[in-house]
Order: sequence, then structure tokens, then C-alpha cells
Amino acid sequence: MIPLGQVAGNPDVRFGWYLRPSYAMCRAQAEMHDLLRRQFGLLAGGAFMPHATIKGFFRSDAPLVDLVAAGDRAVAGRRPFQVVNNGPVPLGRSGIALDIHHDETGRRNQALRALHDAAWEALLPLVHPACEFTPREWAGDRFFAHLTLAMADIPDFAFDEILAFVRDAGPIGPRRFVAAHVHLFAFQSDDWAGPWWETLRWRLLHSWQLGADPVPG
Repeated sequence: MIPLGQVAGNPDVRFGWYLRPSYAMCRAQAEMHDLLRRQFGLLAGGAFMPHATIKGFFRSDAPLVDLVAAGDRAVAGRRPFQVVNNGPVPLGRSGIALDIHHDETGRRNQALRALHDAAWEALLPLVHPACEFTPREWAGDRFFAHLTLAMADIPDFAFDEILAFVRDAGPIGPRRFVAAHVHLFAFQSDDWAGPWWETLRWRLLHSWQLGADPVPG
């Protein structure tokens, strides 16, 4: 656990702004993380809490109150919305995820894209210029909403087998769920330039409920 007093302005901390899936979807994602660890020794995907990335790892020297205020702006006026689980897809040969980017008709989920755009607009001014993750992140038209099952540590020789293994599971979680909560996390690792997932620690800093009245400050 990262001490709260060691979060703000810490050059070793990275933040993340994530959508929290429903209970049933979280449970299914976590069960697959555990199974892939037990069967193939994969650790990176399961080092995280179940989530869908809205704004991935970013370095910031901003105080926590400013990060929360940016989140307040991103969620202002937004209501809960439906997300469709379109099943597992490969992300190149380095990741496997559940596709939640599309709706029932195969079109982009506009509410999810709008939340992503609002988060980037609010948070980007607070990103440190030396952040190593933000410049190569999938953003804007490159954004692809997903729930990660495996990432970063999949051996290339076993990728096809692991993808087939995941697909053989049949439906992973519910076909649909309502997106209603967004979380801000702080992360630390002993080696951000290397296999960071092996020493990843994290702490929940703030939670927003879409459609909820703001808490008076």
C-alpha cells in the first residue's frame, strides 16, 4: 500500500483513471487473471484491479486536490451508460482483452469515447512533461476501450495457445453491464523502465459515481 502522504509530487508514482466494471464483470475478469497466472504464470494483467482504462499511467506533480478536481470536471453531467462485452480479442501479440469498444451494432460506444475525451482534456494539463507512458498511449482516435485479461508478459511462443485457451472459456462475464463508477489510483513500481508489473503496488485515491450529485467541498 502506498502511504497517502507519499503520493503527491512523488516522481516514483504514476496515476491512472479507470472505469470500474460491474460486480459480475469484475469477478469474471479477476477469475481469468487468476487462471492465467495458475496455468501460464502470467502476472501483469492480474497485478491490476479489474478495470477499463480511460487515462492510463501518467506522472504528475499536481496535488491530489487538483487531480480530483480534474476528475470532477470530466464526469460533470455524465450519466451511467451501457457497455457491451464483445468477447476476447488479441491486442497485437502482447495482450488479450475483452472488447468493450463497440456497441450492439458494432459501432463505437459513444458514451465511453466521450468520457475518455473529457478525461484527457481535464488531466493532460496536469501530466508531467517527462511522463514516459502518456506520449505512447492509445488516445483520441487510437483509443480502444477494453478489459485486459493478459498483457506485457505473454511469451510469444505461447500467444496463440493462450488466446485459444481464453476463447475456449466461452462467455467471460455478462454480455452487458452498466458503467457507473470511475476511480483514480496511484501506482508505484521498483522499475518503471523494466518489468514494472513484477513489483506493482497501488492505492485507490478517489471514486466518482456517474450521475451522482457532487459532494459539497
